[in-house]
Amino acid sequence: MSSQKSVQSIIGKFSDGLKVLDGLISYKPSRAELTLISLTGLKVNTEMKNSAAVTAETNLSGLQKDRKLISFKAKDSASDCIENRIKEISNYVKAEFGKNNPSYLKITSIIAKIAPPSEKKAAPAEGEVAKVVRSKSEKSFQSLVGFGNDICTIISDLGAKYNPSNTNITLVNFKAKVDALAALNEQIVTAETAYSAAVKDRHEAYYGTLGIVNLISAVKDYLAGLEGGKKNSGYIAFTNAVK
Repeated sequence: MSSQKSVQSIIGKFSDGLKVLDGLISYKPSRAELTLISLTGLKVNTEMKNSAAVTAETNLSGLQKDRKLISFKAKDSASDCIENRIKEISNYVKAEFGKNNPSYLKITSIIAKIAPPSEKKAAPAEGEVAKVVRSKSEKSFQSLVGFGNDICTIISDLGAKYNPSNTNITLVNFKAKVDALAALNEQIVTAETAYSAAVKDRHEAYYGTLGIVNLISAVKDYLAGLEGGKKNSGYIAFTNAVK
């Protein structure tokens, strides 16, 4: 599995294995990838790719958290999120213009279309790359920008008569909130691409042809070819370190 927990475990075990190899006089492979200096370089490179993936994930998570805060009504969202503001706009327009007003009816129809996001992510299978998949929740956040812009058009058409004392739902402030969501949507798309690329690079370092997992197996084969086979102390010590 390419989860953060599993890759950290592998790199830790690989480091222990390298310490074993460093103490084996009989470990002298001719294959370049199996030399101690090459394996050590792989360890350092993999740690860098792991850090890059963690950084990319942290950045993406932060942006997603910011977006949830300003978007839909939920236990972890702000009281002045866009969905709540739209409902406040609806109440204001109803009170000022009447329940049969066309603008109010348009707003209520938009509210009926707003669906809160639902996020379910399946864990990748062993050795597979975790993929960033465009979920229904992403479509909901994108749609909310469209709905917000529609609301802006409606209240703009009401002209000077639309003059709420609640500053959260003035045209200028509400539009600013919608624009902020649109900007976050764009930033998240970029962050998802960066995270996906970082995870792919990390996955290659662990599970690729010349990745840690395959080279651990190759080292075992080399050690098994020394005197005593799989019963020699070097093979046993390395196997115990990396298992």
